[in-house]
Amino acid sequence: MSAIAGILYCGGAPIERGLIESVTAAMASRGPDGRRHWSAGSVALGHGMLRATPESLEEHQPLMSRDGTLTLVWDGRLDNRDELRRGLIASGSEPRDNSDAELVLQSYAAWGEDCPARLLGDFAFAVWDATRNRLFCARDHMGARPFFYSRQKDFFAFASEEEALIRLPGISRRPSEEMIDVLLLEGIINLDASGSWLDDVSVLPPAGYMEVSASGAIRLQTYWRLAPADDRRYASDEACIEAFLDVFGKAVRCRLRSSGNVATMMSGGLDSAGIAAMTKRQLPHISGKEFHAYSAISDHPETCVESKCIRSLTVDLGDRAHVVAVPSFTGMLSVDDLVDVGWSRAHPIDNAIVLPAMMCLAAHRNGHRVMLHGVCGDLTMYVPNRYIAYHLLAGRWARSWSECSFASRNFTYLRGTPPVWLLLLNLWTGYAPGWMRAIRQHVREMRVRSLLRGSMINREPSRYRRMLDRVAAVTQARPLADLQQAHIHALLFPPGIRGGLEGYDRVGGRFGLELRDPWADKRVVEFFLRLPLQYKARNGWTKYLMRTGFVPDLAPEIRWRTGGEHLGWHFIRRLMDETRDSLSQILDEGLPTIEEYVDHRAVRAQYLDYRARPGDENQRHLYDILTLIRWVRRISRLGGRRTPELGPGG
Repeated sequence: MSAIAGILYCGGAPIERGLIESVTAAMASRGPDGRRHWSAGSVALGHGMLRATPESLEEHQPLMSRDGTLTLVWDGRLDNRDELRRGLIASGSEPRDNSDAELVLQSYAAWGEDCPARLLGDFAFAVWDATRNRLFCARDHMGARPFFYSRQKDFFAFASEEEALIRLPGISRRPSEEMIDVLLLEGIINLDASGSWLDDVSVLPPAGYMEVSASGAIRLQTYWRLAPADDRRYASDEACIEAFLDVFGKAVRCRLRSSGNVATMMSGGLDSAGIAAMTKRQLPHISGKEFHAYSAISDHPETCVESKCIRSLTVDLGDRAHVVAVPSFTGMLSVDDLVDVGWSRAHPIDNAIVLPAMMCLAAHRNGHRVMLHGVCGDLTMYVPNRYIAYHLLAGRWARSWSECSFASRNFTYLRGTPPVWLLLLNLWTGYAPGWMRAIRQHVREMRVRSLLRGSMINREPSRYRRMLDRVAAVTQARPLADLQQAHIHALLFPPGIRGGLEGYDRVGGRFGLELRDPWADKRVVEFFLRLPLQYKARNGWTKYLMRTGFVPDLAPEIRWRTGGEHLGWHFIRRLMDETRDSLSQILDEGLPTIEEYVDHRAVRAQYLDYRARPGDENQRHLYDILTLIRWVRRISRLGGRRTPELGPGG
């Protein structure tokens, strides 16, 4: 992870002094190893360096080609370096050094717009091509590295962080109404969350590239799509496990390429357990690396399944297992740390993932530059809750009934559901005719409309009509999709896999920490997409292949765990407890800031409910409102206009 930025004046005027520097300065935490800039006439590029790989230790950007016609800024990690180098040499190119940036610059010189499709890894980059008089920008297949841009009347600009762009004159600080609705309606309906949180800023999609001409004309293309293909067939369970361990091992090994020791964000779940197990398998073959784990455990670990699993996973690490106990916040982090992380730079994404942000803070303090995590595991190993419908449609009736019986005991989200009811639900999913689905869709839309009327969104008529149009778009009746198509939809429908990666990159960037997820590796995602259903879920167990693939590495209580306490809520509860006494003052001072987005009477009613019954549901809604207030006020102060500070604890 590094910071990249660029500005292109469309009328040919020279770049004003200090503009590109202001953008990279706003992303200083992403580039703690120094910022460098380049400009020529109407274009300027900037780079903030985080030296996270051995090859980056001698790297300097922006990077120019030998003839001076190409200039690159790169934020990424290449995972097919050897293959790429061989291809370049075969094409007549000779890389000047071994850095990722040099390989990418040479790749663009050799293959132009076909370059991104040849790259494997996590990346976002831009090249100023003086010969073609254009800016070429691209992003990796899954969206692990961010790329935000803004097209204004007289200029085009891009950056690794959306808020960095509002340091430029002419780019509005106005929040995105659509994304605020996503926040306020969470738990009611999942709206499209693919946009930027700022009105004037756009997002380059994963697997996208963009050409920007000197006049500012934009040509946006997709270089790769996640597409269905025939299921892979395996001679035996053992053969499938071997194939899984091979592809997942490659993904983990690529992400162990770092300039320091390896850290991981360790929960007691299967996704992080698999990463830990594979890391421990591979570290003996990598000299000079230590493995550190960062976790939150319960104050009473003996009664918490999550904490017991974490202890089992880290028992061999000794003092390299770093923990904070909650809700007391004893250990590696304090309540003061929590308040600072939660409120000093509030953002709707950051404040939804406070636990990961706190793990990043702890790892940063210990000098780590790279941390592994598994936020995308659920989506990569996705199986629908009604996966049994696919067995029914294939005529596997006995297997279907057997799965219903097992799922009622083993499937995390279906445990306790009577097998007969599961069978009926899956029969509906597989065989309900279109007219019945249309009726159900209409009932669902009416239910959502009713919930909207009781929500905290501002129901100003024109805004409410826009909201209803968005609701109708996502509640349309759809027939049962092919299993691979359903998996692709889960991976790509926002927030999807991209949303998890972008969120974790945001909080890692705050602390100069590069976050890497092996479950988001393109090869791993494609492997699980084409996996036969019997390996995705069996005997009611989701992630079946993962559970059976690490038998030598993981204790049975981890591999066959069906649920457990999620400790992330302790962070938000404690943050709200620390704010409780000043909550009324914060609302009094802050609600006018967001009145065009929320119904202040509904917010006040929610506050009274919270005071009377401070349960998780009321707390969560108010927490979102506090986050929105603090975020909107914070961005309104960036680059100029000031608003009064909130009261204590706000």
